[in-house]
Amino acid sequence: MSASPIRETQVSCPNCQSPIRVGIVSFIDADMFPQLKNILIGGRINSASCQSCGTPVMLAAPLVYHDASKQFCFVHIPQQILASAQASDMERYVGSITNALMQQLPPEAPRGYLLNPKRFLTMQTLVEAVLEGDGVTKEMLEAQRKRVDIISQLLEGMMQGDEALLKILEANHADMDEEFTSTLNAFVEASHASGDPEGIQQLSALQSKIAQFVGGENIAQYNILIEKLLANPDADARTQLIKTHQEIIDYTFFDLITNRVNAANEAGDTALAESINTMREHVLALYEEIQAGLEAAYIRAGALLDSVFGADDMSIVLQEHLDQLDEVWDILVDGQRSMAERAGDQASADRLAQIIALTKTIKESALTPEDRVVNALIESENPTRYIRENIGDITGAVIKRLNELAELHESKGKTDDADKVRRIAREAGAMLF
Repeated sequence: MSASPIRETQVSCPNCQSPIRVGIVSFIDADMFPQLKNILIGGRINSASCQSCGTPVMLAAPLVYHDASKQFCFVHIPQQILASAQASDMERYVGSITNALMQQLPPEAPRGYLLNPKRFLTMQTLVEAVLEGDGVTKEMLEAQRKRVDIISQLLEGMMQGDEALLKILEANHADMDEEFTSTLNAFVEASHASGDPEGIQQLSALQSKIAQFVGGENIAQYNILIEKLLANPDADARTQLIKTHQEIIDYTFFDLITNRVNAANEAGDTALAESINTMREHVLALYEEIQAGLEAAYIRAGALLDSVFGADDMSIVLQEHLDQLDEVWDILVDGQRSMAERAGDQASADRLAQIIALTKTIKESALTPEDRVVNALIESENPTRYIRENIGDITGAVIKRLNELAELHESKGKTDDADKVRRIAREAGAMLF
């Protein structure tokens, strides 16, 4: 039982028919081959990726997992094998493994668990049992699944190009912590252990890409933005990127760009250095233009606030300037209310609170029926219940508006809000159709 349990076989890629070599494992002893246990837990047992097109391939094979310290003997035989003429051969194989284990165990070691190995219908449930034996809770397992899913998304994005990869990196940045890095490292080690050159190549390339775009917990967003700006020389595209990420257009941002220019010059790549430097000057000009426009917007909002604050009928003035009741207006009025409260000017604070309430009422009165439903769904503590209780209000136009709003949030970098609205849209669509 000490010989390596890995045997290689060659199969054809189901997508491009290129030959793929896959390491097949049918027996894992946790004490003798701990690296194979890591491969199993990582979900890469009996699998490989096509070197030509990247298509993942997983072969159906029986597996016996043994851990004497925990008295585990687990068996998984895929359903397609159980339903074939090989079923009896598989049973004999399992019997030969358990008999051999009984003979090699020390005389005083327990053997009863080997007489009735625990069987699992799926590989996933077997893996969960192994993890549970190691003290891994369901919450920890779910977190690990999420990390594995992110790695899969990143591999797919990498094959589509840097732009797709950057989008996935940005969307999952909050979850890419030390445990994520450890999981990715374990995948690389598992590929080495199983002799999977395609997996090694892909995962190592992913590590390099992540290192290129992510320089630390707070640096990732800067590097991702810089890459996007370099990839999008169009002024409109860059303006949108800057508007979406205004909060990180700061000293660190420009310092990182300078570091890239210096690195390119040191490497002798003057063309790249010039390209990065041109982007920096372009971004600086666009940013100053955006800031000037924003300053002008706040000045207009301030003038309107003076008019509303002193008006006998504030509603009339607000209705006459409905087109100016935008995000800048909301921020300014709420900021002035907070300042009045801190200064102890309760009369002004109450007046400003009244303006905020009137603004909300006037905006809502101007909404289309679809937008009213959309707002109610988003503000509801239980969107599912709202949909069920108001199914007559859920129309195709509402779902369309939800998806448009999700795209708007996405364009502003509000990924959490975008995800929430998309979930509501999917649920509403499912109930409608």
